[in-house]
Amino acid sequence: MELAGCDGCTGCHLRCADGVQTTLTEWDAVRNYIAVAPESQRVAIAVVESQDKTIDLGDDVTVKMCRYFDIQTRGCAVYPARPLICRLMGHVEWLPCPIDKVTHPVPTPLALDLMRTYSKFERRTFAAWEQDPEA
Repeated sequence: MELAGCDGCTGCHLRCADGVQTTLTEWDAVRNYIAVAPESQRVAIAVVESQDKTIDLGDDVTVKMCRYFDIQTRGCAVYPARPLICRLMGHVEWLPCPIDKVTHPVPTPLALDLMRTYSKFERRTFAAWEQDPEA
């Protein structure tokens, strides 16, 4: 994928909603990323996880953000280990870049093949994996 348009702008941060489902492999990758991180980074991630994740969009509409979304920086605390759905954001036509910064999305047939394969894996939310990874 062409990632030149993604330079940490956080323009897609409102897509980082709670409840996104991941595979066990993705959950393990996030947990392993945290486990091997330097102590200062693990502490920073714990602080991010403890933030109130509610964002008020106005008109009595609120959204709850992902546990790894940093409310203050509008960034991902586990960005290098983020799940596939997060990696595809802005790079496939059904998850377009909300500020049109990515101009060359992955060709649809390739992206659809990837999602068909991905859909065969069990997926759960981070909270569900944490609660019972063997279920």
